[in-house]
Amino acid sequence: MEQAVKKAEKNRLARLWRLSWPAIIEQILATLVSYVDTAMVGLLGAAGTAAVSVNAAPIWLYGGLMSGVGVGYSVQVSNAVGAQEHEQVRKVIRQGLVATATTGLAALLVFQLLSPLIPRWLGARPEVLPGAVAYLRYYSLAAPFIAASNVFSAILRCMGNTKTPLYFNTAANVLNIILNFFLIYPTRPVRLLGAVLTIPGAGLGVSGAAIASALALSGAGAALLFSGMRQGRYRISLREDFRPDRSVIRQAVRLGVPTALERATINIGQIILTAVVASLSTVALAANHIAVTAEGLCYLPAYGISFAAIGLVGQAVGAGSREDAAAYGRLAALLGFFLTVGTAVALFFGAPFLASLFNTDQQVVSQAALMLRIVSVSEPFFALSIILAGTLRGAHDARCPMLISLFCMWCIRVPLSPLLVYQAGLGLAGVWIAMSADLVIRGILCTLRWRSRKWESICGLAPGGT
Repeated sequence: MEQAVKKAEKNRLARLWRLSWPAIIEQILATLVSYVDTAMVGLLGAAGTAAVSVNAAPIWLYGGLMSGVGVGYSVQVSNAVGAQEHEQVRKVIRQGLVATATTGLAALLVFQLLSPLIPRWLGARPEVLPGAVAYLRYYSLAAPFIAASNVFSAILRCMGNTKTPLYFNTAANVLNIILNFFLIYPTRPVRLLGAVLTIPGAGLGVSGAAIASALALSGAGAALLFSGMRQGRYRISLREDFRPDRSVIRQAVRLGVPTALERATINIGQIILTAVVASLSTVALAANHIAVTAEGLCYLPAYGISFAAIGLVGQAVGAGSREDAAAYGRLAALLGFFLTVGTAVALFFGAPFLASLFNTDQQVVSQAALMLRIVSVSEPFFALSIILAGTLRGAHDARCPMLISLFCMWCIRVPLSPLLVYQAGLGLAGVWIAMSADLVIRGILCTLRWRSRKWESICGLAPGGT
């Protein structure tokens, strides 16, 4: 009996890892490309980095809202796959396509109308404002395709296909770098193997970086949308019925709205904190953006594992297996925690080197390195919150991760940051100390929620089931 249990556990871990590693590699490659992207913009100076940085919060806000839409439809897909209800899978995909088009076009309109105002609201300084406005206007042209990328990446992963998002998102990141090379800088001579070559360039600066991102993201979004519609037995056609289905939409709202509200309110908090950082100096704003970018190295394994875990837990719920759902959640949390301990150690000792990759200003580099060392201690707990929030959503317990995140953002990070920045005189470090406290408490609370097993009654897997 004990041997059978160990074998089942080993099989679950193997399946979890088989679905996790493509997503982890995708996140690593995306972050490495993001590093190159940030470094290329960083060559324009602190003002160029700040112009991108000031727009990070509204871009994250939109991505968070689209993640909520993705959760609403992808969890339903995983449940239907687990229950082997093939027609239901196809119905949810069709409804997800309608939701993607609706939200993406609405976001495009809003961003184009408000792009001259948003950077000003966020406290962009006069020397930063023109570049920040141009960046947001061009970047947001890809809004419908960003929606498609978020929603259909989630749907594909919840079907058990984590490789397709890896391929297309990686291709988009590489394309972004290539386009940056030609759009950001002017025509210039480059010495290669003893020969001098003339490299053509548009010399668009920050605007060129935004255009490159928009083109690359649009390509990836279109490809993922097409792939999601062409998944074997779940293949759909534009000639099918796309009329709104109340039952699917109602469930998507129940699952997705808490996630969207969580991301929205958290990003509003981040917008407030961006304004706090922007009030310090352009150097602080640039250092904050670099530290945020480099920090992503640390929690990449957690997001990759979370993508796999939400699908596996959702499929176990659809199949009515309480044992599998609990086991996948536990294994995912343990795997993510210990992998992130390793990346956190690397982040702490490699902080100065990482920061120096993105900017030539030594003030910016030294501040960014200090922020990375501050936050490295909290990263394993952040990994727990990322993974267990995903598994809770896969088990239909979407409200609790929202409440935990809102509490930690609005009762810890937002009020504590100004106190540490202004009253304690810690400057930018105050923001990152407050963030670290938020992440530690968030990870602990998500762990306690999963261990309480209250999610079992929420998703219908009451004790005594299989």
